Amino acid sequence: MKIALVGNWPPPHGGISVHVAGLARALRERGARVRVLDIGSGRRAGVERVPARGPAAYGAALAAAALEGWLLHVHTNGANVKSWMVALAAGRARRPFGPHGVLTIHSGHCPPWLAGSADRRLLARTASAGYGKVVAVNEPIAAALAAAGVPRRLLTVLSPFSPSLAEPGVAPPALAAVRLRHTPLYCAALAPGPTYGEDLLVPAFERVRARWPRAGLVVFGPGTRRGLAASAGESGGVYALGELEHPAAVATMRVCDVFVRPSRTDGDSVSVREALAVGRLVVASDVGLRPPGCLLFPVGDARALAERLVEAGRAPRPRASVAPLRDPVDDLWAIYSALQGGPPLPSGGRVGARAPTL
Repeated sequence: MKIALVGNWPPPHGGISVHVAGLARALRERGARVRVLDIGSGRRAGVERVPARGPAAYGAALAAAALEGWLLHVHTNGANVKSWMVALAAGRARRPFGPHGVLTIHSGHCPPWLAGSADRRLLARTASAGYGKVVAVNEPIAAALAAAGVPRRLLTVLSPFSPSLAEPGVAPPALAAVRLRHTPLYCAALAPGPTYGEDLLVPAFERVRARWPRAGLVVFGPGTRRGLAASAGESGGVYALGELEHPAAVATMRVCDVFVRPSRTDGDSVSVREALAVGRLVVASDVGLRPPGCLLFPVGDARALAERLVEAGRAPRPRASVAPLRDPVDDLWAIYSALQGGPPLPSGGRVGARAPTL
């Protein structure tokens, strides 16, 4: 089994890049050879990691992968022209009579973007035609792709979260003192721009602080040391940790009481599922796919978010969620095997590997 994953590689330590890195590790542990075509920064090349940022480098990396018989699996957001051009190019990069690859669409922005024009839907339909399977991370994305003309036989829905993608880590040392000072302690993964809802979270948390002066909020992610949350400062009970490597981010969730996801759009948030998996309450906007166990608030409503934060702060911690009966990585392996004529997954799922804990 030879799989070439196309997508961003950390940093940033979030979103598609974390999924690609985790999937690469999980597939290798199952016995596959994995190459990553890094269309992100591409700063650290390796034997099985190829910088592919920019049209020339990307075209060369695709050509080499096709010539050597790698099955391509593209990970992209599906919410802009560049994303679909990346998919279009990879969908045509294969040897004559070689296997068609796999395309995964991750972003909750995809459905409204496709609804914006017939030209966008034509581009998505044309790009998808080059693949043997198109994976959507939730049903609304699959429905939007079907409405754009992507044949239903090509479409499948798989969660991007898998316990086997997890990599145990250690929380930042400074967090121990924060934990002692604050109860309840909330945390959130943020990034620049309105999508992640930092402008909702900060005023909502201020309402919580007015009720509970000992409440604390930890935020992490790119740009958080300079964002609105950072401006509230430690005097306001807010601690901005900046960007964390993914294992440290999951460990931070474990230290805190409540994970908050105030995003305005979403696909199937991996961070939400990770927080549930480590036994933390989750407060999230009612967009995208939210698994059972989340306290939901109407998207964009800071007052309702504050009410949910108070409710979560009073609630006992839940048990860690049970892992799915079938690992989505195993489903991907089955897709790869069907397309490539490769081996079935060995009995027990993993080859000589211990299942990680979050």
